[in-house]
Amino acid sequence: MKTSIYCNYTELTQAVAARIAEVVRAKPDAVLGLATGSTPIGVYDELIRLHHEENLDFSRVSAFNLDEYFPTEGEAQQSYYRFMREKLFDHINIEPRNCFIPSGEPRSMGEIERDCAAYEAEIAARGGLDLQLLGIGRTGHIGFNEPGSAADSRTRLVVLDHLTRADAASDFFGIENVPIRAITMGIATILEAREIVLMASSSAKAAIVAEALEGKITSKVPASFVRQHPNIQVFLDDSAAENLTQRAQPWRVPDADFRVPMLRNRTLMSVALERGKTLEEISRHDLAASGAAPLALTDSELSLVKSEVSRDLMSRIDDDSHLPTGKTVLCLSPHPDDDVICCGATLLKLSARGNRVFVAFGVNGANAVRDKDVLAMLRARHPRLISYIEEHSEPGKSFEQVFDDLRTAIFEREPGQPDVPLLRELKRLVREGEASDACRKMGAKPLFWNLPFYNENREIGEDDVQIALDTLCETQPDLVLLTGEFNDPHGTHEKCGRAFERAAHIYVGKENGKAFEKWNYRGAWDEWPLWQGDVFSVFDKEMMEKKIGLILDHISQLDPLFPGGNDPREFFERARDRNRDTARQLQKLGLLPPSRSFAPLYAEVFRRQS
Repeated sequence: MKTSIYCNYTELTQAVAARIAEVVRAKPDAVLGLATGSTPIGVYDELIRLHHEENLDFSRVSAFNLDEYFPTEGEAQQSYYRFMREKLFDHINIEPRNCFIPSGEPRSMGEIERDCAAYEAEIAARGGLDLQLLGIGRTGHIGFNEPGSAADSRTRLVVLDHLTRADAASDFFGIENVPIRAITMGIATILEAREIVLMASSSAKAAIVAEALEGKITSKVPASFVRQHPNIQVFLDDSAAENLTQRAQPWRVPDADFRVPMLRNRTLMSVALERGKTLEEISRHDLAASGAAPLALTDSELSLVKSEVSRDLMSRIDDDSHLPTGKTVLCLSPHPDDDVICCGATLLKLSARGNRVFVAFGVNGANAVRDKDVLAMLRARHPRLISYIEEHSEPGKSFEQVFDDLRTAIFEREPGQPDVPLLRELKRLVREGEASDACRKMGAKPLFWNLPFYNENREIGEDDVQIALDTLCETQPDLVLLTGEFNDPHGTHEKCGRAFERAAHIYVGKENGKAFEKWNYRGAWDEWPLWQGDVFSVFDKEMMEKKIGLILDHISQLDPLFPGGNDPREFFERARDRNRDTARQLQKLGLLPPSRSFAPLYAEVFRRQS
């Protein structure tokens, strides 16, 4: 098994696409097994580019997809039949007769079994799969082979795990609309491919990736079966690889170079926290017990290293060393509450230091507003919503008629179908109103991008990039705060980040453009590990109460529609607990003074982006 790790999602997907292109060029009539979901979208984008710009020819290629929801109509918005056409097949010269996707159309069990057998027979008739592309679900599934799937399983109807359905909830406008079953290739079908490419991205997959690649080979983690394949390549980005031994404990690598400051700092911090000691208390015995004996050969060398690391880390806690004064700060918040959840306290600090603070909201977040909340606000005659209805209603139509029409549209809407335009606009106004209130309290100016990709359910385009570019030209920022977590359940963070990076590349090359500093934040779904932090913004209980107030201004997100994963906490609870845990770790290392339970310290973490 060969494992390759890449710095980011773009490099990861380019590498996977390059491998697929090699197979197609070497064998023009190659038979490919393809995956769906958010992970391979970048691969398909790159394959499309290779087709158009480098003449990669798919005219003789056959493609078999792993799975499909059941029951699902072929043209349904969430069907993988439609997904593959929109994301790949419609943009390359593959013959439609060579594209195979399990049918999700409603039918009897007998018909399903016959169709599954025919699917297997068609793969065999075309000579078998030359390359099978796989993602990995957080349950460890490949295809829709959930935990418990047998190694000798074939294409069949399966029941989906609750976590798998929860991860798909945003695509179906609620978990209640996600099908309970699916049709999937079996483990044995997958393992018969001549080559397997397994890819994963984001820290949300880190735990299951480590378990699949380094744990026991077991049906409890179906992805672990791929390790039995004689020709398996694993492609990961840094975040997905962070729990692998070589990344989680890099000091155990034989050629570890402790002259590298990041490795040295990380080793000392990890050993100290593991041994329950401050940095100053670490001994050579502690290092040896943790497998890091080469870090210091003598007591004097260790003492010198500890002093250097302590000084470096202390400098990262000092606001005056990092937070600007009298500058322009732009915070990119993919959703309308990411800013306050992840860096609300720091934004308050930046505003108090006399900086011009802008918050650009990438998408409107309308998908995460409940129908009943909009109806309740209309019944209460919310001014913002009433004003919009009065301005956009048909002449002569009363509010009561509009309300009745809207309620009827909600109740008669088929499960999984998108909102009618008026309802979607009202949901947008709900989120924008909440974000505006929070920005006003922070002393920041809100900028609502409403990036088109979100409403049109597509990849980012030049129109998305232009909106971001216009903001950069208008604000001329000195510091930009960007999301550094791309494991949100919708993929919105990653798309907003790519749109901004493309815009930034154009902006700095313009005559009136200028370079700016970039900090990456996390906090909505996970937090930066301590060793990755470049800036620690420490604050007290009073500031945390203000931050929680900003989060609670987003009242539509209490009991969130798409909470993500198995974390039952409200977003303000996640932010509070993560910020407190970061400060506790700094205290355990001896970098922050101890605090009483009634006056705790908190810290937001940022990572500088080169």
